[in-house]
Amino acid sequence: MKEFFKGLSGSTPDTTKPALAKMLGPETPGLVLRSGMTLPIVDWNTMRALEPPTVDKAALDAFWTRLARSWLETLRAALDARYAIRESERFLMLGSLDESRANVVLEFVERTRKRILMILDGVAADAEVGKVCLLIFDGDDRYYQYVSNYYSKGGEYALSGGMFLQYGYGHFVFVESEIFVMEPTIAHELSHCMVQHLSLPAWLNEGIAVNTEQRLCPPPGRPLFTPEEMREKHVEFWNEATIQEFWSGKSWLRPDEGNMLSYDLAKTFVGLAAEDFDAFRAFANAADVADSADAAALKHLGYPVKNLAEAVLGEGAWEPKPELWKDGVERGQFQRFSPPHARLNSSRSSALKSRPKWSTRSRTSPVSK
Repeated sequence: MKEFFKGLSGSTPDTTKPALAKMLGPETPGLVLRSGMTLPIVDWNTMRALEPPTVDKAALDAFWTRLARSWLETLRAALDARYAIRESERFLMLGSLDESRANVVLEFVERTRKRILMILDGVAADAEVGKVCLLIFDGDDRYYQYVSNYYSKGGEYALSGGMFLQYGYGHFVFVESEIFVMEPTIAHELSHCMVQHLSLPAWLNEGIAVNTEQRLCPPPGRPLFTPEEMREKHVEFWNEATIQEFWSGKSWLRPDEGNMLSYDLAKTFVGLAAEDFDAFRAFANAADVADSADAAALKHLGYPVKNLAEAVLGEGAWEPKPELWKDGVERGQFQRFSPPHARLNSSRSSALKSRPKWSTRSRTSPVSK
């Protein structure tokens, strides 16, 4: 397993009265939609109360899959006739792709799901209750119209071509493009989806996702910067203040070069931590966002996480200081979920009254996302 590693913020919830959608079938409750959204988004907390009182996973899987399918039907009606819903063993997809391309995407997603389970044995897990949804929008405008509902209003954020939104009913969102362009993004975001049952801090979650993406979809050509250039950038950027943004998760929302450097540093840290994959497996399962996995590292890796920083950046005040982090995104972008396969916590969703600014400096995804 060693060679595998080679080579939203939360805000005040919308408290306005939700809008009721019509019944969509005799066995499917009427959807409750959140008001003030740019496109139909379900009030998943309300729907959670309608979950059947059973522990039968098959029954729960069918219930949540019906709700997800109904939601996609509602979204499709709000878009245009080119959008269609297609389905595979564990995924539901809404997009404007033609049938042939849609089938290629679904086949790739299913194949990648199985490969991630093998690569991240004992770390990744399937979502057992409710099929996972993929939304593929036909352009940047429609994509940002939708994802803006999950960001705090105002502010400036890095651009992205896709993300896994771990809010309500966790789902993927992508911009339609050539299949070979979408594949690395799908592998990255699916990795996030399959570790969402763990309480991983942002750096560990992203480090796993980047390494998995590059294992499954090796980047073509030369990297933008040489290893020496990247090291210089890291040494120049990270200091006693910015490293706290890294440990807390805040640096992934930066619209500047700090966003790219966060991904690269996380990839390197995870590569170092996973040299003994058995120890890494135990570490990942014991990780906690509250201290950026520091205690879990000391117990299962045999050293605190500051040692990872020292190995890359040299000596310094690199230890996590949770007492300095603010609430919300600064206490970890990724949280342990509640069934079906996402965190039904409205306090971490945001109803935007205005569209945020999207920086052109980066195309990496700041939310998992």
